[in-house]
Amino acid sequence: MKIAKGKISEKKSGNPKYSTYWVYIPNKIVRDSSFPFRDKEEVMIELKGESLEIRKVYNLSDLTKVYDIEAATIANLIESKALVNKDRPFLYYKDKIFSYQEVNSISNQIANGLIEQIKKLKLKNSHISMLLPNCPEALFCWFGIAKTGNMFVPLSYLFKGDLLEYVLRNSNSEILIIDYKYFKNVEEIYEKLKKIRKIYLFNAPIDFKYARKYANFSEILSKNSDSPNIHIYSYDPLEISYTSGTTGKPKGVIYRNYFALSGISIGNQLEHLGFGSDSNKFYCPLPLFQGLERYFLIIPIMYYNGSIIVAENFNISTFWKDVEKYKPDGFTYYAAHLMNLVNQPPSKNDRNHSIKYAIGAGALQEIWEPFERRFGIHIIEMWGLVEGIGFTINIVGSKGGKIGSVGKPARGVEIKIVDLDGNELPPGRDHVGEICARTKLPFELEYYNLQEETVTRIGEDRWVLTGDFGYIDLQGFVYYLGRRSDMILREKEMFFAVNIEIVANSHPLIVESAVFEVPDKDSSEKDIKICAVIQKGASITYKEFCMFLQQNLAYFMVPRYIEFKEELPKNANELVQKFILINEWVSGKSVKNTYDMMTNN
Repeated sequence: MKIAKGKISEKKSGNPKYSTYWVYIPNKIVRDSSFPFRDKEEVMIELKGESLEIRKVYNLSDLTKVYDIEAATIANLIESKALVNKDRPFLYYKDKIFSYQEVNSISNQIANGLIEQIKKLKLKNSHISMLLPNCPEALFCWFGIAKTGNMFVPLSYLFKGDLLEYVLRNSNSEILIIDYKYFKNVEEIYEKLKKIRKIYLFNAPIDFKYARKYANFSEILSKNSDSPNIHIYSYDPLEISYTSGTTGKPKGVIYRNYFALSGISIGNQLEHLGFGSDSNKFYCPLPLFQGLERYFLIIPIMYYNGSIIVAENFNISTFWKDVEKYKPDGFTYYAAHLMNLVNQPPSKNDRNHSIKYAIGAGALQEIWEPFERRFGIHIIEMWGLVEGIGFTINIVGSKGGKIGSVGKPARGVEIKIVDLDGNELPPGRDHVGEICARTKLPFELEYYNLQEETVTRIGEDRWVLTGDFGYIDLQGFVYYLGRRSDMILREKEMFFAVNIEIVANSHPLIVESAVFEVPDKDSSEKDIKICAVIQKGASITYKEFCMFLQQNLAYFMVPRYIEFKEELPKNANELVQKFILINEWVSGKSVKNTYDMMTNN
């Protein structure tokens, strides 16, 4: 960072649109390569308290010039990078290696095959759902569908039964591509899938009888590997990405092609870590149906001519073996993955590896420093929503004294904190409020076929209230504290479920816990319940755990109800699906297994 004194002067101006104040910036700043403005460039000027903020006015054409891509589309990025990189490895999977050119060719085969099948089915602007595990074909189908101009609908492998049926109906999917391992999930709801015209099975047994609407995956793998050359615009819809359903039914969010720019922006901020080097390799163990892995890692890796290593999942028993085999520079994580690595017995090889940094979300503050100190891996924490309207990244982390922060807004994003009445709050830990995000580009939050009210909502001046709560420090770093659904008000105090969970999890016999509010049986008020998982082979009574909570929590934070469970329901992000636990209480299913601290039974 370069700092120099400038000057503001009053001058006469013949332009009635402007006042007569001019800002003078020293050459030391202007001549620096990172200075973002051009001569006579139009800028946005905003007065914030005693600060004057001057920023760029971005539009899509500006950004595509900055990133040197003709159009902000996935199809265009894949084609252009195949021409540049040709035989350079892009994808590693087990013992297979696919070059940039091969990835593009196979994607074209799928695109051409799908176009042919869609014509046979007499469909137009089709919605194509995909339910595949982490494998090369999951990427090829994503890229291939993007090249057809049809809508891609990636499905979570955790969607089953009524939930899978709901997403397929809600997305108006007409074509379904699935791996045979999920065949039973589809068969259970087959008769209800009236809109589905064809189901293409991948990895089906040789003797499988393709009755009814089922067909072999090979039918969408054309021999034609040329680009389908369908003209796709940056604003054309690309996919419907569904939320994970932690608070209710999943909600579909429309991504347009220009969303690829978000990932490229992340890559731009990671260049100093070697992200821009041609030899950069990244290990991808997170589910490929999620946007984090695809848009914030795979897209920037492709833009920067690097390589990805796709793992079937994050497996603690094979992680270090894969690291030794592929020698990646970094990997993606969720909080549970870092915890699993730290909980492994120490090894003399803990620092004998190629990994320099890990990028992900949910790193717990108490695990951050021990993880970095033990493995020598720099944690880069991010924050974002499936809605895609804002994201932050913490590049400095522990080196900059920002452990626990999700970072600063990425390029093109603005963040502010507001109170419950929508008033902007000043920086500081004492000013906790809702995180609001706004892009400097003409991006809009778009839900598809929304059937339930969503916590994330659009406010004034394109600000989106995210439903996430936290605060901003004096340097502009954001600290995430919890979701609106996890916010609890007691005794005029506001706190979050995680504040109780951290204390509960500190008990030596508790593995993990989930805290949430439940309706009081005798009034309109709500009580706090905690579900906790005890270590295998350990024993603890409700009264002992109750006493521990009373001794370590403020009196108004102590849960009334306690339930011990063997495991907690989770989504693919390793986040607890609390709505399931709440439904178990409301339906009476879990009442008999729950201890009431007020009645001591």
